[in-house]
Amino acid sequence: METQKPQDYALTELPAEPAAEPGCAECLSLVVARRNARSSGDHSAASDRNVELRHHQAAAH
Repeated sequence: METQKPQDYALTELPAEPAAEPGCAECLSLVVARRNARSSGDHSAASDRNVELRHHQAAAH
């Protein structure tokens, strides 16, 4: 059986990481936690902080 590729499939760059909203302590806290996770090599935790930050921004900003 031949494997088929999805139509119109193209690799793209990863989406930009969310940035902290100026003046928001919770945004800043999540960005710092993401940076700390990444610097310690915990890329899963860094990704989790991105998800939390996107959810926070959708709800609060």
